[in-house]
Amino acid sequence: MSGGWAWSVPITADSVQVGDAISVGGRTLIVADLCQLPGGAGKMVRFHSGERLTLHPRSVLVATRIGPPPVRAYRRRGAER
Repeated sequence: MSGGWAWSVPITADSVQVGDAISVGGRTLIVADLCQLPGGAGKMVRFHSGERLTLHPRSVLVATRIGPPPVRAYRRRGAER
């Protein structure tokens, strides 16, 4: 998880992505793989450490995402919008 900016975002079973950093039990775990569970029961999340977590469709967690800086970060002060 190097390079780019970090944002805290709420995630659900529908919005979790590979590379998300999720804090579970005081440990930060990085999502390595996702598997849709049958019958819309949520997603099985596999972390780089080998641990797994089942996300129920209504579960909401907070994850950290790394990405490029937002466009507004490059705007100069006093520049026209």
